[in-house]
Amino acid sequence: MATSLCVLVDRGPYGSIQAAEAIRHANGALAKGWEVVLALTDDAVYAALLGQSPSSGEWVSLSEALSQFIQGGKERAAVLVDSEALGARGISDADLVPGTRPVTMGEMAATLARCQRTLIF
Repeated sequence: MATSLCVLVDRGPYGSIQAAEAIRHANGALAKGWEVVLALTDDAVYAALLGQSPSSGEWVSLSEALSQFIQGGKERAAVLVDSEALGARGISDADLVPGTRPVTMGEMAATLARCQRTLIF
């Protein structure tokens, strides 16, 4: 039986390492055969914006990292994006990386409750 991991992220994609580390840990769990849910809320929803191009050469594009996570994990990877946080920031579903799924906080909480392990960034 595969272990399931939820990674909850509430920090913006750039300016600190939390969002990048969350995605790195999620990819590590996928590599070990785990089922992984990345849950983006608050400013972390910006990580799911398509076509990011960070101005500084110090940061990698987290939208590309999310795309790779989704493609690499296939049915074992999910990216949930808080729809209320999207709305508060004027971001539409069409602006998001393909394969991400906007959800209500209730849906996100129910998913987190089903995971065997949780990391918070």
